[in-house]
Amino acid sequence: MGRLMSPSKKQARKKRLSVRFRATLRRRLLSGLLVVVPLGVTLYVLHFLYAFTAGRLTPIIRDLSGPLPDYAVPLASVAVLVVAVYLIGLVANVVVGRKVIALFEAILARIPLVKTIYGASKQIVQTLSFQNGDENFKAVVFVDFPRPGMKALGFVTGTIDIEGEGEHYKVFVPTTPNPTSGYFEIVPKDRASEADISVEEAVKFVMSGGLLAPESLMVSPDTPPGGGSETV
Repeated sequence: MGRLMSPSKKQARKKRLSVRFRATLRRRLLSGLLVVVPLGVTLYVLHFLYAFTAGRLTPIIRDLSGPLPDYAVPLASVAVLVVAVYLIGLVANVVVGRKVIALFEAILARIPLVKTIYGASKQIVQTLSFQNGDENFKAVVFVDFPRPGMKALGFVTGTIDIEGEGEHYKVFVPTTPNPTSGYFEIVPKDRASEADISVEEAVKFVMSGGLLAPESLMVSPDTPPGGGSETV
């Protein structure tokens, strides 16, 4: 017959099983929350945006559309909203439209509460649309900022020739977590190191305060944007 386990060993074994069970339960719950919470927040935000925008057009579309199926009314509302936003953007890109919008914003800027709400919401939209800056930014680089030995991510917007010193990069160094503000630096080419990440990845890096950082970076010292790279 096998040896009987002493009461103290049985108690220790039960304690180990209990600890292991609680750890496994906690791990599974956290894994589930990592899936459910972002999904729930996403659905809530989409529902809020729909109710705040296209949802307000639904009663009008339903009255004007006639015998449209119920599922088609929300789709028609979204389509009308997209067309309206596109037309507004089209107008905003012409000279007359820009002047009208500038005049409208100047009027809003004189209203105490309205200017705060409008300015904050406009800044949020600009922050979100900043991720589409691939056409404006040539490359992502590391520069010594705010002092030598400390690195900051910067976006190359072009080059400029300084008489007697040669060609320099024009670099925008964004702030965290709002990348729409920052610092403009004119950096010698040999003081900038190209980071082998896309503009979108760099924006996520900055906006998250480094939380959404790649596991490793490819950095190319003294290399023009678009050149080769080496691992550091």
